[in-house]
Amino acid sequence: MNNVLAYLEWRGDLSFSQSGFNEVDNLILSLLSYFDFKEMLPAPGEGEISVEQACQVYFHDRDMPAPPDEPANSGRTLQWLLYAMAQCRRYKKMKLSCAVDIFDKDSATQFYALCIHINRNRAYLSFRGTGDDLVGWKEDFLLACIPEIPSQREALNYLERVAALYPEKTFMLGGHSKGGNLAVYAAASASEEIQNRIVSVWSNDGPGFQNEMLISDGYQRIAFAVHHIVPKSSVVGMLLAHDEHYKIVDSSQVGLLQHDGFSWVVSGNHFIELEELTIQSVKADRAISKWLQGLSLEERRQFVDCLFDVLYASGVTTLSEVRRDKLKALTASLPHVKEIPKDSRERIIEFLVLLRQIIRRLSIESKLDRIKKH
Repeated sequence: MNNVLAYLEWRGDLSFSQSGFNEVDNLILSLLSYFDFKEMLPAPGEGEISVEQACQVYFHDRDMPAPPDEPANSGRTLQWLLYAMAQCRRYKKMKLSCAVDIFDKDSATQFYALCIHINRNRAYLSFRGTGDDLVGWKEDFLLACIPEIPSQREALNYLERVAALYPEKTFMLGGHSKGGNLAVYAAASASEEIQNRIVSVWSNDGPGFQNEMLISDGYQRIAFAVHHIVPKSSVVGMLLAHDEHYKIVDSSQVGLLQHDGFSWVVSGNHFIELEELTIQSVKADRAISKWLQGLSLEERRQFVDCLFDVLYASGVTTLSEVRRDKLKALTASLPHVKEIPKDSRERIIEFLVLLRQIIRRLSIESKLDRIKKH
């Protein structure tokens, strides 16, 4: 499959002086933030380690990875991503630094970022998207409820801290999913002095913002540098308000699975671009927007709190647990559903019905599209 892993194989021998930084490089550096480096990477102010060195340390007491049969944003594929980058002239000498990892259930904060030094003068700040833990998913839902979620505040703090540590550098900011939102938020909220050092901002299928952000002076100053890339059946990347300028790319996956950046189709040094979103992506965006517009900000917050209170009370802590045993999670949550106010209970049911309809329609549309191609 022609994806970012194939790109590493085809073009990994080209230096950035031979072929400049492009949108595929951006996605690779965004996805690298999902890798579980543990305590390997230096914290801010504690030095740097190359991609090649990080790979050597990580696999020192582990089996070397094999190419994944079906690449996905998972541990095995991410291991191969790091290994492949460490074999490439293009990436192996890049320095990694300033790793920050914050996780707090009480404040619904899930934040991770690292600084990737492309060369002596430029660095890419990579913000991790939502992981498997429900804490991160709750924070995503809060995007529709409050002006600033905790990880957005952390992203701005991170940018300011790294900019102070490397006063001679210019920066690119990017991330996948929520990480893309954090990159845009940090760039838009930074001082003009820091904004003048930002050359590009990449949101890879990242959710949008409330309208106030897009009309702010800070966002307007940086809007020219923002690149928003979404797959053809995007749902996450179309949530909330965006600028109208976004690039639609092809994906080898179906429905919501197109959110996985490893499924985006690459040709040369770019993604395969399409002219428009699929019909069901547009319908999903309209349906979710209509549902949100029917609720005040306070009602949205109550809905989010109740939904996740029920999930936590059932004993699940990750999305994988919900997917793995839906019946068990549902059974465990029923007693707690009865305890919440009737209005909130009805909103949760409405949302789950809407989500089920969206997933089913996207899946059918994608399957029909595959049949047409064959």
